[in-house]
Amino acid sequence: MRLLLSLLVSFAALSSAIAAPFPEGLLRPAAAPKPSYSEIPIESNHHVRAWIRYFTQDDRERFDRFMERGARYRILVQKILAENGVPEELYYLAMIESGYASRARSSAKAVGIWQFMAPTAREYGLRVDKEVDERLDIRRSTKAAARYLKGLEREFGSWYLAMAAYNGGLGRVRTAIRKHGTRDFWTLARRRALPAETIQYIPKFQAAMHIARNPAAYGFERKTHYKFPTVRRVRVQSRLPLKVVARKQRVPIASLQALNPHLLKGVTPPSRRGGYELWVPL
Repeated sequence: MRLLLSLLVSFAALSSAIAAPFPEGLLRPAAAPKPSYSEIPIESNHHVRAWIRYFTQDDRERFDRFMERGARYRILVQKILAENGVPEELYYLAMIESGYASRARSSAKAVGIWQFMAPTAREYGLRVDKEVDERLDIRRSTKAAARYLKGLEREFGSWYLAMAAYNGGLGRVRTAIRKHGTRDFWTLARRRALPAETIQYIPKFQAAMHIARNPAAYGFERKTHYKFPTVRRVRVQSRLPLKVVARKQRVPIASLQALNPHLLKGVTPPSRRGGYELWVPL
């Protein structure tokens, strides 16, 4: 799941991507989630400290934007991750993938906050075609990412290696383990058994988690977290413009569009068996 070949170019590319605006009142402030016990080991080695320095000094302004945008999604994303049996801390993985720019698109054509490539997205149940790109659907894409990461952890027995495979590819991690006879990520990193970007991926994740969990310690303002509106699913059997659906459901069109950015043409897709489900504010 490579975003770009260069680590620094990766972040430069994402700096120009912005989260889709939400209509005023669609999101409301909420209390920040209470930190939970981490299933992912917390590290503070020289690699992690180097990325902390980078995020808090060299790339400070951009990382502040990452945290600001992430605050829109944190409660929702962590809830979906927990419901699907993966650690809530993986919320920070999307932060280093996309900076929580909801429409982020890499030069390799990875899309959305989880930076799914189209084949992987389809493998995990996301619809990607000319009408619909569910990589842009925060709920569906987070659920797919949780399933993907859970499967990787089940194979490797390590969240570090699961994240490494998410970034560098399943085959590369399998090859590294077989060649070096270890499932310890730091040993593989020390032996340069993985691509350079993948070796830095885990320290980047750890650094983002260290800073975003306690921003005041690094001189950042604590971000206001928002609670997404409660939604319900509405099944549409035929092809309809969203403005028609909004009128029938008696909801603002802006709210409907914000909740369904994956409908690329502003209409429900051609009906498949059983129709298509939209998100509608309750």
